[in-house]
Amino acid sequence: MSPRIFESFRLTQRVAIATAFAASLGFTTLAAADQQVTALLRNGDRVTGLFDGYNNNQVYVDVSASDERKIPVGDVALLDFVGGAQGLPETELSQARGDEHVLLLKSGGATKGQLVSVEGTDRDPTLLFRTSSGEERRVRFSEVGRLYLGRYPGAAPAGTTATAAPTTTAPVGQAGQVSVAANQQWVSSGLSVAKGQQVTFVSSGEVTLSTDANDTATTAGSKLGRRLTAGPLPGQLAGALIGRVGNGQAFGIGNQAGPLSMPDAGVLYLAVNDDNVGDNQGAFAVTVTAGPTTPTTGSRPGRNRRP
Repeated sequence: MSPRIFESFRLTQRVAIATAFAASLGFTTLAAADQQVTALLRNGDRVTGLFDGYNNNQVYVDVSASDERKIPVGDVALLDFVGGAQGLPETELSQARGDEHVLLLKSGGATKGQLVSVEGTDRDPTLLFRTSSGEERRVRFSEVGRLYLGRYPGAAPAGTTATAAPTTTAPVGQAGQVSVAANQQWVSSGLSVAKGQQVTFVSSGEVTLSTDANDTATTAGSKLGRRLTAGPLPGQLAGALIGRVGNGQAFGIGNQAGPLSMPDAGVLYLAVNDDNVGDNQGAFAVTVTAGPTTPTTGSRPGRNRRP
């Protein structure tokens, strides 16, 4: 990418940020479609903001309108576009500890190779990725879930066996343990599901949804009966356990014990139902078990059940 094109791209991003800021002040304007990202650094720090480009081995993240971070790519272990770089499944990390980069799409695909460049000047630029076989792939940033940049720090937990990142439907009986942090937008379950596949959720825990210590929720939802006016599932109980497949629509999980039929194919993500996760605390512990792909008597994703 030439410096001129890169500067044009960054100018476009700054216009988008100014547009969003004007909207927050009540001005009528077109909403921007910038990509929110969390950069996990090799020293353990996290930088969250709007992705503002990649050039000359530097990653640019706009933390705010006045705070632009320029991070050497060698310092970055992961760019996470779907969560906060927490609760990452071992199925991904086992692949990310090697020298190659690992590209995971929101649709569920996973590819090893090397990030080459970022192309384009619009608000959804293209990532150029060279696979291990030498093939060059161009992927829109809106399709990217996570990008591991090689040599992910840390060893595998004792007693675990390295397995490939999920690229096919989870086999019947495969289970995963997921910690769903209340202050993260979406957390990967590590399972790739098929449309119509039955999945069972066993969950526990309690989270706090604001600075009010009484504003708490179990996986069934707000203990005060509070419902969201906006957020992933508006009109439903705040704080309830919810899911999403790929980049699809959110659906309710709650505390129901019966299997749910997956609405689409792709990686299964989990979250708490909240419109502002920044002041949340705590996490849900969830065991996700894949079932058959032929619909049985399982429930369809929908409203959360209370005890």
